[in-house]
Formats: sequence, structure tokens, C-alpha cells
Amino acid sequence: MSAPDTDTKTQEKEHRGPLIGIWAALVVVALLLVWWLAYATNGEEPEPGQAAAPASEAQQEAAPAGD
Repeated sequence: MSAPDTDTKTQEKEHRGPLIGIWAALVVVALLLVWWLAYATNGEEPEPGQAAAPASEAQQEAAPAGD
């Protein structure tokens, strides 16, 4: 069965708002993805073969030796 009313000009006008909203949401998601990738790849990373010190070791190094 085909649709009984296929007035594409009217349907185009009725769907314009939702389609603009969908495209706007896609643009926002794309911008957030680009920002997230830039943020994730711009961090300071240790040299290959060297790992960052665990938090407990870093706190022990910062504390005075006599305590």
C-alpha cells in the first residue's frame, strides 16, 4: 500500500523544523567530539617505558623523612 496523501511540498515545510534540530544536534556532537579528542591527546604523557608514580609514593616523597 502506498500513502494516500503524498504532498511533498507540505511535508517538506512540516519537517523543516525537526530536520534543522537534528542537524544542529549533529553539529554540537561533532564539535564536542573534536574538543574531547583534542583534550585527550594534548595531555602530558610519560616517556615510553616510564610510568607515573602512584599517589602513595608521591605523598611519601613529599613528606619529611624524620616523621
